[in-house]
Amino acid sequence: MLPAEYHITTVLVIIGLMIILLVTDRLKTSLVFLLACTALAVVGVLSVETYFNGLANGSILTIFLLIIITSGINENFNLAGAFAQLFKGVTGPRSFIFRMGAGVAGFSAFMNNTPVVAVMMPHVYDWGKKHQVSPSKLLMPLSFAAILGGVITLIGTSTNLVLNGLLQEYNQPTLAFFDFLWPGLLITATGLIALIFLAPILLKDFPTTNATSKNQKREYLVETSIPGESPLIGQTVEAAGLRNLEGVFLTEIIRKDRPLPAVGPTEILEAHDVLLFAGDNATIVELVQQKKGLNLSKTDQFNLIDNTQVVEAVVAQNSALDRTNVKEIGFRERYDAAIIGIHRKGEKLSGKIGSIALHTGDLLLLVAGAEFNERNGRNEDMIVLSTQRSAEELSKGRKLGFLAGTVGLLALSASGLLSLFEALLGVALLQVLLGLLTLDTVKRSVSLDLLIILISALALGEVLIGSGAAQFLTDTLFAGAHLWDPMTTLIGVFATTFLLTSFITNVAAVSIIFPVVFSLSTASAVPPHALYLTAAYGASCCFITPYAYQTNLMVMELGNYKFLDFFKLGFFVTILYSLSYFAYAYFVFLK
Repeated sequence: MLPAEYHITTVLVIIGLMIILLVTDRLKTSLVFLLACTALAVVGVLSVETYFNGLANGSILTIFLLIIITSGINENFNLAGAFAQLFKGVTGPRSFIFRMGAGVAGFSAFMNNTPVVAVMMPHVYDWGKKHQVSPSKLLMPLSFAAILGGVITLIGTSTNLVLNGLLQEYNQPTLAFFDFLWPGLLITATGLIALIFLAPILLKDFPTTNATSKNQKREYLVETSIPGESPLIGQTVEAAGLRNLEGVFLTEIIRKDRPLPAVGPTEILEAHDVLLFAGDNATIVELVQQKKGLNLSKTDQFNLIDNTQVVEAVVAQNSALDRTNVKEIGFRERYDAAIIGIHRKGEKLSGKIGSIALHTGDLLLLVAGAEFNERNGRNEDMIVLSTQRSAEELSKGRKLGFLAGTVGLLALSASGLLSLFEALLGVALLQVLLGLLTLDTVKRSVSLDLLIILISALALGEVLIGSGAAQFLTDTLFAGAHLWDPMTTLIGVFATTFLLTSFITNVAAVSIIFPVVFSLSTASAVPPHALYLTAAYGASCCFITPYAYQTNLMVMELGNYKFLDFFKLGFFVTILYSLSYFAYAYFVFLK
């Protein structure tokens, strides 16, 4: 047990190391949170009871209810079809961004925005290709619109609910459903205007896209092998015609599980050599189909030569694939598919595909079996870009019954007759009664990784306050805050939270800033309600980096974006977002 006088230093060091690990993105977010809480428990600062108290927190349960309800809606309502109707007759990128942004923001205000973006990504990608508009000009606005819509309501983003959970833990007045409505609408409107006018100008085309090409090409690392009966055995790389291929480059040869130090034109090919190529998806498949003697590794059972069912997919947020490799997860058996190529922006991949640890946002080139869509649909670990699973059409009566019941329950919650948790529980029960929610859907929706992150965030907030570390940070960051102008105090809270959320998860940002704001509320003349709302909006201002929010990571690879691309557009959105919020705060809280 660590003496009490060392608690503040120990807590700050452990949380500082946690932030460094989150920024470097070397480990899964859930593992980083768990390691931090474990370290705090080992030194005696965090008790097991305190950690697991989060399981009974109403806001945490509300987050999972929202996720479960969203999954039921996604499986039974044709959201993609609804968006397709919205885009009828749209031909220009600005009008598309306007309609897409308004629709996505509206859905994201009441639904978990990650599945909304997942549903929309293939549609946006295909619309861009059909209208000769680079998808890179559309995908970042898709993510930003989902983030903007999330700030309109209390349930629009998990950040707001986590903050409410922390307020409940300390018996503070919680934020209400309509506290977010007017500032959220103002911020969303100004943000969408920025996207409509600036995205087509600031976001560049794909490097390989031209005005006449409808096929967007992307470089993958692809693994092939030389079978025992191949005519290439005994030939040099140059003689085999593998040296100067158009659109594809031989990057590495692995022989008996050992990479060759350098691949020259005179290297003699041997049976069972593994050849790694870098090239676009169409060229790779064409190479294997036409070049006798090469096989795509581990795809024999799919009969690739006769049936080229090759699909692209993105590793989803909170996917079981994140930070695991093909061998560890048993990819072939789990999904009835084989990975033949991996694309990761900004990294030069090497080694066998089976040994490469996958990351959220990785683009995968797959050869899919007959059961792939069904098996992936059970887990939703990948967002498939080339095909979409259409929802079973519901009867008009069931649709109207669900919508009427949901609106009624949410109205009762907004009026204060039901708590938000009770209203959402009622919506979930309504889904069960109407056959829109099954036990399998619930099992798929509950993510252990997310649960660890959420209860760890609450525990970290309690440790920061209980150890005195929060007061120390407040005295350091906001020294003399009792003498500050109220707007200066709000700007300080917003800026601090914004910097945290830009480089670590928004849930981590709000869990770290809450104890500071809690301590600040006793020393500042600013109403506590205004301070907490400012922290919520600062934590949701996730535009200048791809790491700030999961939907940014989802579109990063498909949009072929670099870090600077997010900063260029995100900077202007952030400025308008901030000005809109501070204008609202001034007239409501400070004037």
